[in-house]
Amino acid sequence: MKRRYLALFLGLALALSACGAGENAGAPGQSSPPPSQTAQLPEPSVPAAAAPGAVPAADGATETAGYSIERQDRSVHNKDGSLSLSWYYDLVQLTGDTDQAQAINESLGGYCDSFFADSSGELPLEKRADDVWTNTVDARVSQNGDGLFSVSLTWSWYMGGVANSNCLGHTYDLATGEELGLADLTSQDPDALAATLREIVKAYMASHPEVDWLEDAADIVDSRSLEDMLFWVDGGEIVLCFSTYDLSPGACGPTFIPTGVMAEH
Repeated sequence: MKRRYLALFLGLALALSACGAGENAGAPGQSSPPPSQTAQLPEPSVPAAAAPGAVPAADGATETAGYSIERQDRSVHNKDGSLSLSWYYDLVQLTGDTDQAQAINESLGGYCDSFFADSSGELPLEKRADDVWTNTVDARVSQNGDGLFSVSLTWSWYMGGVANSNCLGHTYDLATGEELGLADLTSQDPDALAATLREIVKAYMASHPEVDWLEDAADIVDSRSLEDMLFWVDGGEIVLCFSTYDLSPGACGPTFIPTGVMAEH
């Protein structure tokens, strides 16, 4: 999964290299709006001082888990104290000291560390003080029950007139602390599951002609392996996410597809 963070932030670095003085030469206050979405983005998480979604875990229970969402904020401010770069990561952490909780926390903490390691808080001298840049990850716990704990992450980035957004997901077995892949979530043969999900995605595309799908979008879907599909579990249902530029132009943003396939756990 960490390679997905690397791929996202390699793309960020390429976009940032294009954000020179040329992009900042516009009139003050003018900037490109963030891309629209082909589906509703998850609600932004609350700062984790007291996340109202936290669920107390019963002694010895593995069906649900207590958790908090801890915002790791490394935002950068101008000399006058005004915000220059909004830079944070919402870190989900389970409560309790069981081996399973510690394993999940270490895994989620590693993704947070990768986010900060793969990006930078350094700002170019030509940046306008009134142009607030963003590089943030908002987290939402989409599944906390039936032995599964799933986190949906929305990454938002804006710098120098260029905006982007993307998605990631992590799903864990509360009984073992292990991160799960799609093949772990159903009793279907992995090849059959991959074929089923591909057909669901293509049917979704056909039912949404208002989206400017890429000409080779269907071929891209057919080439996507089960291991390379981004997903999370939401209310027991597997939700697929295709990153910005995967299936449609960048202005469309990432694509979220509820599959109707339920996790068997």
